[in-house]
Amino acid sequence: MKVLFSDFDGTLVEGNKELSQKNKEMMKRLQDEGHLMVICTGRNIKEFQKDQQVFHFPFDYLVLNNGGHIVDKNYQTLYEKVIDQQVGIDILDHSTSYPHMWSYFCDGKETYAYKDGITYDHSIGDVPIDKDFISLYHHAHHFQILCFNQDDAGMQDTKVCYNYVQEHYQNEVEAYFNLHYVDVVPYGCSKGTGVHQLLKLLKQDIEEVYAIGDSYNDLSMIQEATHGYTFHHAHEDIRQATKRHVHFVYEVIEDMLGGQQDELAR
Repeated sequence: MKVLFSDFDGTLVEGNKELSQKNKEMMKRLQDEGHLMVICTGRNIKEFQKDQQVFHFPFDYLVLNNGGHIVDKNYQTLYEKVIDQQVGIDILDHSTSYPHMWSYFCDGKETYAYKDGITYDHSIGDVPIDKDFISLYHHAHHFQILCFNQDDAGMQDTKVCYNYVQEHYQNEVEAYFNLHYVDVVPYGCSKGTGVHQLLKLLKQDIEEVYAIGDSYNDLSMIQEATHGYTFHHAHEDIRQATKRHVHFVYEVIEDMLGGQQDELAR
């Protein structure tokens, strides 16, 4: 049996929410031929479920929150690690102090967003709600994941917030750049550890592990796999760190079923 770990945003789904129908068809074929399909993402469960209502991707497992939360196809939790309450509160106190900065948190039950004094229900598409974001996160018992990014997709304040997290909490959390925003997850979590953790949980005999992603937070996943892939259009740093390059996810699945790894190592 083989298993494919695939990133979600920018990999299965483009930034404009477009997807390749052939990707979806080949994911189903992979399962039909007795292999496992795993989506490995920085998203939390609420965010993923919202888009899954549109895309209906076939999958066997989800590795969420950059490795901090693993669920099966029925969304039953198999593994979870969380951020300490006070650590999360302090990071959010810092990120919400910047104008035009989006801040997010998920406690495993709800997902909220905030910018310039307005609170949004992030689980249903950033709909403004009559709740106080600061009060909400101050009353959360713990956090699965925190995120922040500038409204204009800039990096100046985002990098300052990232550096603050690294300086004060490098032994409590991990912070990952994903395009122009930052994911903050429990210490010791990465997509790579998520791959490792799920493989430990699986009872099946896994012969080969494949992985594909397009961003910096995907590198640990790609490196953990037997065969790692990225895209021809990925950032040069990602391409240089990854041996095999493709245009679409379905090419990786074709490779898994047909054995063309060496031809793609270019």
